[in-house]
Amino acid sequence: MSSGRAILVLVAATVVWGSTFSMVKGALAATGPLTFLALRFGLATVLVLPALRLGHVTRRDLWLSLPCGATLFAGYALQTAGLATTTPSRSAFITALSVLLVPLLESLGGGCRPTRWQWSGAMVALVGLALLLRPAATPVSLGDALTGGCAIAFALHILTLQRAVRTVGAARVNGIQILCTAVLALPAAGFEGWSLRWTTQLLVAVVVCAGLATVFAFWAMTTVQRVLSGTQTAVVLAFEPVAAAVLSVALGQEALSAALVAGGILVVAGVLLATASRTHSHR
Repeated sequence: MSSGRAILVLVAATVVWGSTFSMVKGALAATGPLTFLALRFGLATVLVLPALRLGHVTRRDLWLSLPCGATLFAGYALQTAGLATTTPSRSAFITALSVLLVPLLESLGGGCRPTRWQWSGAMVALVGLALLLRPAATPVSLGDALTGGCAIAFALHILTLQRAVRTVGAARVNGIQILCTAVLALPAAGFEGWSLRWTTQLLVAVVVCAGLATVFAFWAMTTVQRVLSGTQTAVVLAFEPVAAAVLSVALGQEALSAALVAGGILVVAGVLLATASRTHSHR
């Protein structure tokens, strides 16, 4: 795959991910967050199992790929639960902070220390986040806090995924992490008593999130990481919350405001500023 085609594939995945925030928000009126997660990843597992070839999976494949599934489950469980009490745009912009957390977590694990660019990007993004949340005008909800935990989980997912795809095939990593997430989500849904009321909106959300936002989008994510640099990947992914905010406003789930526009711009700018350090370090 050429770099140009890889960017187009990742852009498509980013648009799909951005659109699911509003879709999941609407679906949660008919089901619980853990039940929705079990339905989504259960269907996704059915779609990927024929290509996974479990008989060819080695212990090393599992050792490297299972942490991807565990962190993916944690991220989506927190994000989906958070969407019950926060807006799609807030959820998307808070989730985007995971890109900023990657270098910070790397440094805690003995990796490279964050650069001045990364610290500057983090500060700009935090100002944007303050504008988005505006505690004085709109109290910070439990959903906002849960989504903050989601950003940490997704940052860990990025790190474990980067490690796994270096030695395990992208399709195999993707299949194992989806299967692992489904295995964790199915019993978790039992805590909600499988809260479920089938509606057209819920059915569409499950099918789209399982087929496009999970099987296709994570195949794209794992595949393009072998072609694109970390900077290129992060720049494209930074526009996911923009797509989420545009769709949320278009569907009337929240009003367009100066705080939403200004805060969103600063969050995206912070992510781009932080990733610019990687470009400079390779020159």
